[in-house]
Amino acid sequence: MELLERDDERRLLERAWQEARSGAGSIVLLAGESGIGKTSLARDVAAGLDAAEVLWGVCDPLGVPRPLGPLHDVAADLGEPVAGLLHAGAPPHEIHRALLETLTARPLLLVVDDLQWADEATVDLLRFLLRRITGCRSLVLATYRADEPDAQPALRALLGDVARTPAATRVELGPLSVDAVTALVGERPIDPARLHRLTRGNSFFVTEVISQDGDALPVSVRDAVLARTAGLDADARDLADLLACAPGAVPDTLLPALGVGIGPLRTLDAAGLIARDRRGITYRHDICRLAVAGAIPPGGEVDLHRRMLAALETLPDPDPAVLVHHALAAGDDSRVFRHAGRAGRVAAASGAHTEAARFFATALEHAPHDARGARAGLCEMLAQELYLTDRLEEAIAACDRAIAWWEADGDLDGVAAGHQSLAVFQWYNGDRPRAEEHAATAVAILAPRADPGTRTAALLGSALMIQAVQAMQESDLPTARERHDRARAVAAGVVDYRLDVRLTVVDSVVAMMSGDLRARDRILAVLDAAGDRFCEAHSAGWSNLVNADVENRRLDAGEKALDRSLPLTVQWDVPLCHGWQRGVRGRLRMLRGAWDEALHDAAAVLTDSAAPLTHTWPSLVRGLVELRRGDPAADAHLEQGCDLARRYAEPLRLLPAASALAERSWITGVPDPRLDGAAELLAVAGSRPGVEWSAGELAVWLRRLGRPVTPPPLPADSPSRLLLDGDARAAAARWQELGCPYDQALALVDTGEPAAVFAALEVLDRLGADAVAAKVRRDLRARGVTGVPARPRAATRTNPAGLTARQVDVLCLVAEGLTNAGIAARLYISEKTADHHVSAILTKLDVRTRREAAVAARTLGLLPERRRRARETAAG
Repeated sequence: MELLERDDERRLLERAWQEARSGAGSIVLLAGESGIGKTSLARDVAAGLDAAEVLWGVCDPLGVPRPLGPLHDVAADLGEPVAGLLHAGAPPHEIHRALLETLTARPLLLVVDDLQWADEATVDLLRFLLRRITGCRSLVLATYRADEPDAQPALRALLGDVARTPAATRVELGPLSVDAVTALVGERPIDPARLHRLTRGNSFFVTEVISQDGDALPVSVRDAVLARTAGLDADARDLADLLACAPGAVPDTLLPALGVGIGPLRTLDAAGLIARDRRGITYRHDICRLAVAGAIPPGGEVDLHRRMLAALETLPDPDPAVLVHHALAAGDDSRVFRHAGRAGRVAAASGAHTEAARFFATALEHAPHDARGARAGLCEMLAQELYLTDRLEEAIAACDRAIAWWEADGDLDGVAAGHQSLAVFQWYNGDRPRAEEHAATAVAILAPRADPGTRTAALLGSALMIQAVQAMQESDLPTARERHDRARAVAAGVVDYRLDVRLTVVDSVVAMMSGDLRARDRILAVLDAAGDRFCEAHSAGWSNLVNADVENRRLDAGEKALDRSLPLTVQWDVPLCHGWQRGVRGRLRMLRGAWDEALHDAAAVLTDSAAPLTHTWPSLVRGLVELRRGDPAADAHLEQGCDLARRYAEPLRLLPAASALAERSWITGVPDPRLDGAAELLAVAGSRPGVEWSAGELAVWLRRLGRPVTPPPLPADSPSRLLLDGDARAAAARWQELGCPYDQALALVDTGEPAAVFAALEVLDRLGADAVAAKVRRDLRARGVTGVPARPRAATRTNPAGLTARQVDVLCLVAEGLTNAGIAARLYISEKTADHHVSAILTKLDVRTRREAAVAARTLGLLPERRRRARETAAG
């Protein structure tokens, strides 16, 4: 049947294909309600493309989705190396890279149908391609239902990426108009207006109705579908019910095992219910399948699923996710246990950690009660997947269960491994004392039994490495070195790549904290050499590196490192490290004076990450920026950050938290009794290596509050040392050199010289530090200084969206259609900075795309011609 009112969408897709063939690949998301015609449009466009090699993958509505299901559908067409990597269960990054090379090597139209049912690994793959597709010769077209009630978080993240990425387009199909319905009805004795009201312009519903005989209109799409099943013979009805139990296509090779002959197939085909694609026999639309499945009598599904399960198990390599689906519906506990465990391992290897956790939980639920070892192993794997998906409380509970079962089974290595995991989980969860207890327990269990080269020795090396990290975080470098050296010695005869990487990172970070900056190059060498062997240990290395750079105000180096590391945390699916590093970037942006961008990072981490470890800097960043701006919400965020710092009791958290409290007292004039212990904290924690910048910051704030301070040992070029030595002007110059405008302004205020303080006010006003600027003006007037510059009309008050002057400049160029690279060239800024400005603009305007931002700008009168006309109108 002809596709009506889809010409614009068809032209867009055809243009995207032509651009892809010329080397400018892209991703298009085709959205709309179920039955609106997404798949029909995609098929129509694909059929009309000249010389297009079309690969069509489908996401099936399984209880737990198939990992990389759409890619498996087209593996044979993709060829090597992708097909081989998929069959071998290779790590996600290898599959991602191989697919990218294939999409670059030859022009392909890769369709991913029904993305709303996708697994996490498939969505991660699309996010990976989204950042690299522009250099390919292929087009990726994904369809999804926009009316699904609760899109999974990974899909929501993908949709957010699409909204911010020029290489992607989202197209939403609307319902058919009355005119289109009238054209489809033709000469049939049906009232088009009534049919439009009944179907609301849904393409599938309309075509179902007009394809049937009779004058009466069905009241629902279900009734329209079931009308096709009326009069089916017993064999055809049985096949219809059997196919309705299969969420995806049934392979042709499975039909003999199901006892299906040509007769029932011919009957269902004549009824217009089924179709055949390269995967096998399936319903023409999932709406058809659901309608037939809903008509199966109560209790009838069990036997249907048992038959399907028995047939699937005759195949050489059935998909374990599909087997789990049918085993659950068949009520077969032993098969659920067997297939769910395997499905979990496959999902974990594919990077589908959310699905892996669900499979392991399902296997546990159906495991034999007397199989303690198997249950403990499943719990251990479940805990790891929960940890990787940022569900720490559940991971800790699963790990506790695993330890109990290992103890009952007498497996000491298992018990120790569980305590090791808990040492990591509890630290991320903000409970350092328990983390230390678990690490010590693991060492105590393993040390007497760690013969060289054994698994026990490897576990002991890992436990000692965890203790080295704990000591390093506490700035206790002697203990960190001792634990590191012991771990190296114990694991000398063990081949464990991840442990070796972790030990190298610990050794290098300890050296950096001791003042050896050559160690930074050693970490980078290890990270650069990772290649396809990149793992969570490398991500932890990046986390330590960028945190050290920002802590020591190596902001340029830190920004470059973050530009490399943050995309890796997404590509390699390490959400905890992503949250930590994004929090560090928020701190860097705050120091740079990019406060809107800093708040954007902080809010994202506090919203998206559940791990307390990742919240320290976002809480302090948000609290400090709000404090400086005079936002009353500041107190709650500052208190949250300080509470987390006390929970961890680590110098590099305690010192900045104390500085934040001191800054609040200085700005508001309200004493904080907690600062009575700040001098002691500075004396004890501030003397440890690696904390010099945070210690200097606290010493300066205490001095500003008029409290007695014994300055800690500080580097000669530290602006804090210059301030404490009484050279505020030199300190301001040093802060300017480091690129920290707020600290530069405060140092100028510390000079007490009116001209310097006036210059500081210019900086504070430009930053939007209204509360700080107001305090400085009050202090000047209290001193009798005349000529204090009045508070200017800030650029953010000249427009209703709260954009800065620079953001208005960027928005004007966005409206002109410039890319980030074009904006950067026009404004003499980096492309990364342009990207940051565009992201902030989208957030402030509450829009998803650059096009919507341009429309909003015109509506609000932010563009030059609209502002000029508005002024002329006001003047007239």
